[in-house]
Amino acid sequence: MKVNIYLETDKQCQARVQRRYGYVIEAVYAGRTETREGFGNSSSTYHQCNLQALIEALSRFRSTCDICIYTRDTFVTSRVLRISDLAADAFKDTKGKDIKNADEWKKAYEVINRLKLKVSSLAGVHSYSQWLQEEMIKRGN
Repeated sequence: MKVNIYLETDKQCQARVQRRYGYVIEAVYAGRTETREGFGNSSSTYHQCNLQALIEALSRFRSTCDICIYTRDTFVTSRVLRISDLAADAFKDTKGKDIKNADEWKKAYEVINRLKLKVSSLAGVHSYSQWLQEEMIKRGN
């Protein structure tokens, strides 16, 4: 089974501010496409908010599959591909200090590792970007 996760936030600035986020999980199997979505809010940085949305989406998974993560956050898309390396380094930088958002990276890794998910990612605007933006406004989280 192939699963796509689409992430979106209402703000892309790097500062810690109140943000809304949304995600769509799109699963394609047996010729059918099914979607699930989720929304929330957070007082966080841009990267942290995208990671929180990813963790929430991943928490809905129950079995092994290939996933592709779509988000505008190029930092998250590049780092998620190296999440096993981050875990091998105990989520520490070269100076032995915790990397930024270490707790979020650990939570994402726990699910990815436990379910043995094969992860790929793509950065940029995606097919659900506009819809997620509109839904975040409508829902007013």
